[in-house]
Amino acid sequence: MGSAAVGLGLPLAGCEYLGLLRPSVLRQVDPEMAVLLNELPRLDEPNEALIGRVYATGGASRVQVGQDGVMRDTIRIPRDEYLWYPAIIIMPRGGVLELDISNEDQRPHAILMPNNNDRELTRLPAGTRGKVRVQLDHPGLYWFGCPVENHVGRGMLGLVFVKGEVPPEARLDRPPQRQPGQRRPPRHEH
Repeated sequence: MGSAAVGLGLPLAGCEYLGLLRPSVLRQVDPEMAVLLNELPRLDEPNEALIGRVYATGGASRVQVGQDGVMRDTIRIPRDEYLWYPAIIIMPRGGVLELDISNEDQRPHAILMPNNNDRELTRLPAGTRGKVRVQLDHPGLYWFGCPVENHVGRGMLGLVFVKGEVPPEARLDRPPQRQPGQRRPPRHEH
C-alpha cells in the first residue's frame, strides 16, 4: 500500500484496484472507460467476467433519454481499429434505442442489432454515418456486432445493457449466483 494512502487513513488493505488511483493511470482513463469501471461491479459474476474480457476495449456509455422518451447514443468505428467506441451501451430501462453510428474506417462495416424478438441490420459503407433504431423492452444483456467478414472475431462485438428488474417468469434457469463479497475465484478442475 502506498504511503499516501496510509497517510490519509484510507482502509485500503487488500484492495486490488489501488493502482488505478495513481495520477498517471487516471489520466489514461477516458470517460467511456470510467463508465465501464463504475458499472461492472453491478453485474453478476458470470456476466462481469464476460464483459471484462470481450467488450472492455471500446469502453461504455450511458444513453441520453430525450423528451420523447427515446434513448439515444453515438458510436464511432475508428479507422483501422475494428471496434465499436463505445462497445457497451447502457440503458436505464427498456424502450426505444436510437444509435447514430459513424464509420471513420476506410472499410465497409455493418451493425446487426437486436430488436426485441428480431434483428435489425444497418450497412455502413466506408466513411459514412448511419442510424439504427430498435426496441428493447426487457432488462438484460443484448449483443450486437459487425457481420462483415470476420469483423466480430477481430473485436467488433458490442453489448447493450438494459437495466431493470427481470420478472420471475423471464429469469434464466440457472442456480442462484453469489453476490459481491461472497465470491471466490473459480477453481481449475483437473
